[in-house]
Amino acid sequence: MSGERLQVLREALRQQGVEAFLVPRTDEYQNEYIPPAEERLSWVTGFTGSAGVAVIGLEAAALFVDGRYTLQGQQQLGGRPIELENLDSAEIANWVCNQLREGQALGYDPRLHTEPGLALLQGHLKARDITLRPLEKNPIDAIWADRPATPSGTARPHPFAFSGEHSRDKRRRIAALLAEKRVDALWLPSPENCAWLFNIRGDDIPHLPVALANAVLYRDGSATLYLSAEAVGEGLLEHLDREVTVVSDKRLLFSDLRRRHIGKIWVDPLISNCWILQQLRALDIQLVQERDPVSGAKACKNAVELAGARAAHERDGAALCEFLAELPRAVDTGLDELSAVKLLYGKRAAREGFRGNSFDTISGYGPNGAIVHYRVSPESSLPMKPEGIYLCDSGAQYPDGTTDVTRTLALGDFPALARAHFTRVLKGHIAIAALRFPQGTCGEQIDAIARRSLWEVGLDYAHGTGHGVGSYLSVHEGPQRIGKVATGVALQPGMILSNEPGFYLTGQYGIRIENLVYVKESEDYPGFLEFEELTLVPIDCVLIDADLLSARERDWLNRYHRRVRQVITPLVDEHTADWLRAATEPL
Repeated sequence: MSGERLQVLREALRQQGVEAFLVPRTDEYQNEYIPPAEERLSWVTGFTGSAGVAVIGLEAAALFVDGRYTLQGQQQLGGRPIELENLDSAEIANWVCNQLREGQALGYDPRLHTEPGLALLQGHLKARDITLRPLEKNPIDAIWADRPATPSGTARPHPFAFSGEHSRDKRRRIAALLAEKRVDALWLPSPENCAWLFNIRGDDIPHLPVALANAVLYRDGSATLYLSAEAVGEGLLEHLDREVTVVSDKRLLFSDLRRRHIGKIWVDPLISNCWILQQLRALDIQLVQERDPVSGAKACKNAVELAGARAAHERDGAALCEFLAELPRAVDTGLDELSAVKLLYGKRAAREGFRGNSFDTISGYGPNGAIVHYRVSPESSLPMKPEGIYLCDSGAQYPDGTTDVTRTLALGDFPALARAHFTRVLKGHIAIAALRFPQGTCGEQIDAIARRSLWEVGLDYAHGTGHGVGSYLSVHEGPQRIGKVATGVALQPGMILSNEPGFYLTGQYGIRIENLVYVKESEDYPGFLEFEELTLVPIDCVLIDADLLSARERDWLNRYHRRVRQVITPLVDEHTADWLRAATEPL
């Protein structure tokens, strides 16, 4: 099927006068999770991972993915006439330059790209006299006959009991930053940032409880918010108050800027697509291009949001413990990876406030666990046996918090080498969890601490150590993260992050241990920060080589398990409580 689609797409490219076309996996809002109507990359290539880019030329095609998706890319491309390459701007540029000649053009949809994201590619192409050409109409949309409709669900108020701060107060807090910078307005391209600023939520995107929205915030604290007409439900306008004007035609956002004589506007080029910036420049508005201040404010959770996160993780931990307690019996009676996903979903669905998964559950048994972001399907689902290693990475959305937890489990006998691998991953996890660090420290400055034990024996993992997490918002929230790539973003009190070192032995097993933590001020050391655990689920001690752990590391694990047992036991049934007592025995 993809071969036929490639031929039809190539004909569409000829009609638009370009020799190749750039296909990212995103939408005009630069969302990580996107509606089915925006899954152009999957429609063309068959690849379903959350990060990737394809270049479709008239003679050849290539899919570019990062290290998390190399195995998945190989499997999903199968025999399709598409090359698999490493996701790197320079490599994309080199591939294009090898396929196109001087004077030819690479087309792109300006609504699906940012200017910084295209800068390196554009530089390489310009040097070879190859044009990077914006197209008015996306050629895939013209040939995708059964393309799903763009979602437009009802936006709903997010109560103060969960947000901890009224929208008006948030708007005035951010507006004060606009006054300091002497700009007239702030462009808000992100539905997540709109959801936080206006205290609204929705169901337009899988796993991400937001409505598709854009907005402009003005220096006086008033705002214009774009929502589709169908999204404006009962009580929403009253919730937003009179300082917020809601429009259902996105063009009115630009006409409002003209009407208000806006001369200078703050835009974040990393999350604003090229088309938006083109429209703003056409109005002769000066663009102040810096990181969106809403992203930083959203990242630092207030006391109400942190209390909600703790409560959500208690209910979520109870659900996951019930799943883990039932897992051995379910494996004995016949369980595969896909039915394990359904079993876990049922445990969470029975908990108060459950609103769905925060991402597609990664349920990987044996060799499938070695695929970092494996997505189980009926075709790939392996039967699980009372032997080997199982990796389960899952999370949930609750009105008071977002969860994300990974546990690696021994289902019976397992390869002897896995014990050393698991223990070294655990040592990295504990190193981050127990870390004390000075204020002003960025995530990239502590990443190596998580990898040290693996590095000592020549091992590593091809993903970050931690990502930010929202408050009933995205499970992958910026700008904070822990990884090798420099961000320049200091970790601050109230930020929630994951702590998830791992190791993956291709064809055999995957290991990852992930908890969510939040940053707090150290009580004993002024000027220093620490992490506090949110996730409350036992770590499988069967896989631990206790001789590799220091006394300090054993103490941390025993304290953590004691807390898990104390908090979760009253929330679960008797069978799970018995399992929990055994799973949290001191090491």
